[in-house]
Amino acid sequence: MKLVILIVAFVSQWMEVNSQSVAQQCLTEQIRNNNLLNNQQQVSPEGATLSAFQSICQNYPEYIQCFQTRLRGSNDLSDAFLSLLFDPRAMTVAYRGLCQDLDVIQRNIQCLLSTPQVRRCYDNFNQGVQQVIGLENQGQLPRVTLEEIACNVSVSRYQCETAVYRFCDQHAGRVMQDFFFAGVPAECRRITRVRSRYADLWGGADSVRASTSLYFVTAALMMIGLSRFV
Repeated sequence: MKLVILIVAFVSQWMEVNSQSVAQQCLTEQIRNNNLLNNQQQVSPEGATLSAFQSICQNYPEYIQCFQTRLRGSNDLSDAFLSLLFDPRAMTVAYRGLCQDLDVIQRNIQCLLSTPQVRRCYDNFNQGVQQVIGLENQGQLPRVTLEEIACNVSVSRYQCETAVYRFCDQHAGRVMQDFFFAGVPAECRRITRVRSRYADLWGGADSVRASTSLYFVTAALMMIGLSRFV
């Protein structure tokens, strides 16, 4: 249970996600389904994070399906933001690439988990999320406009994060950049002028709905969430 406690603590601090969020449910179930909760008492933050990545990569279609099935029925605020952005096709491309390059993350995991500068990226992101949800609650903007704003908020966060990760290793920074930007559809990449090697290889989602890796509440966030400064 130590791994789950660490992840929950992180997600609550950065994303204000409660124990009932879809992201929390899907992550916990993915770990449990792959027997990751056994013998966790002595696991290091690096080992726990890599094990969680490996658990997702063993069956990321199932992981993505969990989000797709449950998001619409959730009343959680973080899920409300994610539902504006979620696109299972883009998420599939992102994880396909990340899982193939997982060895790069493994080689640099210690540095990636001890980089407190990323806190600024999440502080700014949380402010953007709150503004988007506030605009949605006002009911004055069309959904497509909210999706475009959410796309810009997410891309700004990813640019901030990858700039930090490059200080650890240029290749690791590139992998995370490709992962993040593959998770947004072609229209989002077009309006923000970002690119992903994974999307170039396998094609991103063409939906006008902006996807994100709030899988931020997923694997990407676990890298930061299990860090020593949390």
